[in-house]
Amino acid sequence: MKLRGNILISFVTLLLVQIMLSGLVDFGPLLFIAVYPLFIFTLPINTPVNRLLLWAFAMGLAVDYFTNSIMGLNSSASLVMALLQPQIFKAVSRKGDLENQIRPGLAQLGYAKFALYALILLTIHHIFFSMAESLGFTHFIYNLPRLFVSIAVNTLLIMLVEYSLFYKLMR
Repeated sequence: MKLRGNILISFVTLLLVQIMLSGLVDFGPLLFIAVYPLFIFTLPINTPVNRLLLWAFAMGLAVDYFTNSIMGLNSSASLVMALLQPQIFKAVSRKGDLENQIRPGLAQLGYAKFALYALILLTIHHIFFSMAESLGFTHFIYNLPRLFVSIAVNTLLIMLVEYSLFYKLMR
Protein backbone atom coordinates (compact mmCIF):
# COMPACT_ATOMS: atom_id res chain seq x y z
CA MET A 1 0.00 0.00 0.00
CA LYS A 2 2.88 2.34 0.76
CA LEU A 3 4.29 1.81 -2.74
CA ARG A 4 0.98 2.86 -4.34
CA GLY A 5 0.96 6.01 -2.25
CA ASN A 6 4.51 6.81 -3.33
CA ILE A 7 3.57 6.27 -6.98
CA LEU A 8 0.58 8.58 -6.63
CA ILE A 9 2.67 11.27 -4.92
CA SER A 10 5.29 10.97 -7.66
CA PHE A 11 2.54 11.22 -10.30
CA VAL A 12 1.07 14.40 -8.85
CA THR A 13 4.46 15.99 -8.15
CA LEU A 14 5.81 15.45 -11.65
CA LEU A 15 2.52 16.49 -13.22
CA LEU A 16 2.62 19.77 -11.28
CA VAL A 17 6.27 20.34 -12.23
CA GLN A 18 5.41 19.71 -15.89
CA ILE A 19 2.41 22.06 -15.76
CA MET A 20 4.45 24.81 -14.11
CA LEU A 21 7.35 24.51 -16.54
CA SER A 22 5.22 24.43 -19.66
CA GLY A 23 2.62 26.94 -18.47
CA LEU A 24 4.72 29.60 -16.85
CA VAL A 25 7.74 29.71 -19.13
CA ASP A 26 7.62 30.05 -22.91
CA PHE A 27 10.61 28.29 -24.40
CA GLY A 28 9.74 29.01 -28.01
CA PRO A 29 9.42 26.57 -30.87
CA LEU A 30 12.93 25.14 -30.58
CA LEU A 31 12.51 23.58 -27.14
CA PHE A 32 9.90 21.17 -25.87
CA ILE A 33 10.16 20.63 -22.11
CA ALA A 34 9.10 17.18 -20.91
CA VAL A 35 9.76 16.31 -17.28
CA TYR A 36 6.83 13.93 -16.91
CA PRO A 37 8.60 10.96 -18.57
CA LEU A 38 10.62 10.70 -15.35
CA PHE A 39 7.49 9.30 -13.70
CA ILE A 40 7.13 6.59 -16.32
CA PHE A 41 10.67 5.36 -16.39
CA THR A 42 11.05 5.32 -12.63
CA LEU A 43 8.01 3.15 -12.02
CA PRO A 44 8.99 -0.04 -10.14
CA ILE A 45 10.63 -2.77 -12.21
CA ASN A 46 8.08 -5.38 -11.19
CA THR A 47 5.13 -3.30 -12.45
CA PRO A 48 3.04 -5.37 -14.86
CA VAL A 49 3.00 -4.06 -18.43
CA ASN A 50 -0.73 -3.33 -18.38
CA ARG A 51 -0.36 -1.13 -15.27
CA LEU A 52 2.72 0.53 -16.75
CA LEU A 53 0.73 1.40 -19.87
CA LEU A 54 -2.21 2.60 -17.79
CA TRP A 55 0.01 4.92 -15.72
CA ALA A 56 1.71 6.18 -18.89
CA PHE A 57 -1.62 6.87 -20.56
CA ALA A 58 -2.96 8.66 -17.46
CA MET A 59 0.15 10.84 -17.18
CA GLY A 60 0.20 11.66 -20.89
CA LEU A 61 -3.50 12.47 -20.96
CA ALA A 62 -3.22 14.65 -17.84
CA VAL A 63 -0.29 16.54 -19.38
CA ASP A 64 -2.24 16.94 -22.63
CA TYR A 65 -5.26 18.27 -20.77
CA PHE A 66 -3.56 20.63 -18.33
CA THR A 67 -1.03 22.08 -20.78
CA ASN A 68 -3.60 22.66 -23.54
CA SER A 69 -1.69 20.60 -26.07
CA ILE A 70 -3.17 18.38 -28.74
CA MET A 71 -5.12 15.68 -26.94
CA GLY A 72 -3.42 12.33 -27.28
CA LEU A 73 -0.03 13.64 -28.37
CA ASN A 74 1.79 13.26 -25.05
CA SER A 75 -0.20 10.17 -24.12
CA SER A 76 0.73 8.34 -27.34
CA ALA A 77 4.42 9.22 -26.93
CA SER A 78 4.22 8.08 -23.30
CA LEU A 79 2.65 4.77 -24.28
CA VAL A 80 5.42 4.01 -26.78
CA MET A 81 8.06 4.88 -24.19
CA ALA A 82 6.35 2.81 -21.49
CA LEU A 83 6.06 -0.17 -23.80
CA LEU A 84 9.82 -0.14 -24.40
CA GLN A 85 10.85 0.81 -20.84
CA PRO A 86 11.39 -2.75 -19.48
CA GLN A 87 13.57 -3.76 -22.42
CA ILE A 88 15.63 -0.57 -22.21
CA PHE A 89 16.15 -1.12 -18.49
CA LYS A 90 17.32 -4.69 -19.10
CA ALA A 91 19.73 -3.46 -21.78
CA VAL A 92 21.20 -0.70 -19.60
CA SER A 93 21.39 -2.51 -16.26
CA ARG A 94 23.32 -5.55 -15.16
CA LYS A 95 21.57 -8.82 -14.46
CA GLY A 96 21.85 -8.43 -10.67
CA ASP A 97 20.21 -5.00 -10.76
CA LEU A 98 16.82 -6.48 -11.61
CA GLU A 99 16.44 -8.43 -8.39
CA ASN A 100 17.76 -5.73 -6.06
CA GLN A 101 15.72 -2.75 -7.21
CA ILE A 102 12.21 -1.62 -6.82
CA ARG A 103 12.56 1.81 -8.44
CA PRO A 104 15.08 2.40 -11.25
CA GLY A 105 16.22 5.82 -10.09
CA LEU A 106 19.44 7.75 -9.78
CA ALA A 107 20.27 6.35 -6.35
CA GLN A 108 19.89 2.78 -7.56
CA LEU A 109 21.51 2.95 -11.01
CA GLY A 110 24.16 5.62 -10.48
CA TYR A 111 24.76 8.73 -12.57
CA ALA A 112 26.12 7.18 -15.76
CA LYS A 113 23.59 4.36 -16.11
CA PHE A 114 20.65 6.55 -15.17
CA ALA A 115 21.74 9.24 -17.65
CA LEU A 116 22.02 6.63 -20.41
CA TYR A 117 18.66 5.13 -19.43
CA ALA A 118 17.02 8.58 -19.45
CA LEU A 119 18.69 9.57 -22.71
CA ILE A 120 17.50 6.46 -24.56
CA LEU A 121 13.94 6.69 -23.28
CA LEU A 122 13.73 10.44 -23.90
CA THR A 123 15.02 9.93 -27.44
CA ILE A 124 12.27 7.36 -28.06
CA HIS A 125 9.68 9.69 -26.53
CA HIS A 126 10.79 12.78 -28.43
CA ILE A 127 11.10 11.05 -31.80
CA PHE A 128 7.61 9.62 -31.48
CA PHE A 129 6.26 12.94 -30.16
CA SER A 130 7.80 14.82 -33.09
CA MET A 131 6.56 12.24 -35.57
CA ALA A 132 3.01 12.37 -34.16
CA GLU A 133 3.06 16.18 -34.04
CA SER A 134 4.09 16.54 -37.67
CA LEU A 135 1.95 13.55 -38.75
CA GLY A 136 4.80 11.44 -40.09
CA PHE A 137 8.43 11.61 -41.10
CA THR A 138 7.94 14.15 -43.89
CA HIS A 139 9.22 17.05 -41.78
CA PHE A 140 11.64 14.98 -39.73
CA ILE A 141 14.75 16.73 -41.07
CA TYR A 142 13.31 20.11 -40.03
CA ASN A 143 12.60 18.78 -36.54
CA LEU A 144 16.15 17.50 -35.95
CA PRO A 145 17.47 20.71 -34.32
CA ARG A 146 14.43 20.77 -32.04
CA LEU A 147 14.93 17.09 -31.21
CA PHE A 148 18.62 17.50 -30.35
CA VAL A 149 18.07 20.59 -28.21
CA SER A 150 15.03 19.15 -26.46
CA ILE A 151 16.66 15.79 -25.74
CA ALA A 152 19.81 17.42 -24.33
CA VAL A 153 17.95 19.95 -22.18
CA ASN A 154 15.36 17.45 -20.97
CA THR A 155 18.00 14.88 -20.03
CA LEU A 156 19.78 17.48 -17.92
CA LEU A 157 16.50 18.73 -16.46
CA ILE A 158 15.34 15.21 -15.59
CA MET A 159 18.68 14.46 -13.95
CA LEU A 160 18.27 17.68 -11.93
CA VAL A 161 14.68 16.90 -10.92
CA GLU A 162 15.55 13.30 -10.05
CA TYR A 163 18.47 14.47 -7.94
CA SER A 164 16.59 17.25 -6.17
CA LEU A 165 13.29 15.45 -5.55
CA PHE A 166 14.11 11.76 -5.22
CA TYR A 167 17.83 11.15 -4.86
CA LYS A 168 18.18 13.00 -1.56
CA LEU A 169 15.15 11.18 -0.15
CA MET A 170 16.57 7.77 -1.09
CA ARG A 171 19.97 8.36 0.50
